[in-house]
Amino acid sequence: MYKVYIADDSILVRKELVLTTPWESLNCNVVGQAGNGHAALEEILKLEPDIVITDIRMPKMDGLELIKELKAKGSNAEFVVISGYSEFEYALSAIKLEVNDYILKPISDTELIQTIEKIISRIEERKNTEIINHKLRDTLLIEDIKANMLEDYADKNLSIHLRNAIEHIQSYYMEDLSIKDVTKELSISESYLTKLFKQEINITFIEYLTQVRIRKAIELMKENKLPIYRIAEEVGYKDYRYFSLVFKKMIGISPKKYQNKIIK
Repeated sequence: MYKVYIADDSILVRKELVLTTPWESLNCNVVGQAGNGHAALEEILKLEPDIVITDIRMPKMDGLELIKELKAKGSNAEFVVISGYSEFEYALSAIKLEVNDYILKPISDTELIQTIEKIISRIEERKNTEIINHKLRDTLLIEDIKANMLEDYADKNLSIHLRNAIEHIQSYYMEDLSIKDVTKELSISESYLTKLFKQEINITFIEYLTQVRIRKAIELMKENKLPIYRIAEEVGYKDYRYFSLVFKKMIGISPKKYQNKIIK
């Protein structure tokens, strides 16, 4: 349900709004009310209502100042200004604060209901837009990783020794693999292989091994729903916490969060 907060110095007005408005049928719930702006400010920041109905004229802090303070503190509430004053300057001040809804006293039940319905539609539209944008950002993130993050160097013109080293890493990345193991297998020196990595693909042995392991981890995430500690083990990390740190440093988010995104 949508949370509604009412700020008005007249207790009779507040009671009327609470008791005579069909909040339940509007899918709303009045979560709080106050008779002055200061009290309303503190409670609204704590309760985070979706809709704030506020009178302009209130002691300690008027309705427009209340709205200004709430917006400055990051409130995302929709505001309805009610007032017994029809002077243009009040409406103009509300418009400057991007208040879309302004109701004059005495409050018409029909007008209030229509206003609340309009606000709810606006909130729903905003939420749907945020969901779409969030999904788009997630898709772009994943596609960017697919396209750019883990180069396989297959199309590069590599020396035979470096190509053999890369093939060995791709075959045994899940083991406790070191540059010493690879150079022993290829019968070349560590310094020579280190030089080849730097000269031909401009990364270190460890950086390439890490890329292969993270790429394989992402493939496992797409194929099944293994827990993160199992994925870490499958790609050569005995400590899944260290794997999580490496994954987050390379991808930008934790492996669990990434897994949740691609599963959705």
